[in-house]
Amino acid sequence: MRTKLLPTSVLNTVKRTRLVYQMGRKARFALGSYMGARYVPTLASRAHYNDFMLSSTSADHVASYRHGAAEFVGILGQSLREADREWRDIEACLEIGCGYGRIVRELRREIPPSSISVSDMIDEGARFTAAEFGVRRVPVVEAMGREYDGSFDLIYLLSVYTHLPRHMIEGNLARLSALLKPNGVLVFSTHGKLSAEMAEIYEQYWLDKEKLNAELERTGFFYERYPYYYAEYGLTWMVTEEVKKMVANTAPGLDFVAHHPLAVDGHQDVFVYRRI
Repeated sequence: MRTKLLPTSVLNTVKRTRLVYQMGRKARFALGSYMGARYVPTLASRAHYNDFMLSSTSADHVASYRHGAAEFVGILGQSLREADREWRDIEACLEIGCGYGRIVRELRREIPPSSISVSDMIDEGARFTAAEFGVRRVPVVEAMGREYDGSFDLIYLLSVYTHLPRHMIEGNLARLSALLKPNGVLVFSTHGKLSAEMAEIYEQYWLDKEKLNAELERTGFFYERYPYYYAEYGLTWMVTEEVKKMVANTAPGLDFVAHHPLAVDGHQDVFVYRRI
């Protein structure tokens, strides 16, 4: 069974009626939850039917799925070195937005599972990742108590700030600063100016590329909610200086280390910060 049941053209037609799309999405998640996970030989582990990053178990698709995850783990290693840290320094790592474990599956090659914590707004994903790979599931950042302050040497978010409105990003950044140990490293991805210039790759029928780029030029920030979602979730772009200003204002305990345009899959920027 494929995890994506409808071709993009049909799915976009469904998305034009929000109620129909939400009902279909809920039914699809329920089906995936019922079916659970299956063993995928080329992964040497199980994959959940609700892991939409793995839309097929064909050899080519699985190879691409694994390559993307391994490439991002490589980016994390580079980020640590840029912050004068090494994998051997990481006693506690937190992935925010872990999905169904795509990154963790590869990260275990660098640090032991006992050092890794995960969270996700889709709790089923965090529970599956913890059970399948022997890592620890923790509450989402907004629900973390002060007992977690100063707990982590490395926190990373892949394709999280690319979907949130400004106030949610700012609140998250402020909290992450407190969760890091001194000299702890924060790595996150964004959609930047170069991404906005090729916005058509996102294949969103509702996205106005001209409006997006005009707003980025005017304010440095653009967010628009997916019209087929009820929740506050969409697509977000930020120019480099706006990201730096946002971090400086909301998380002054973080020190800028590096910025790598289009480092993830050729369309997301990577930012590296270190807690002072």
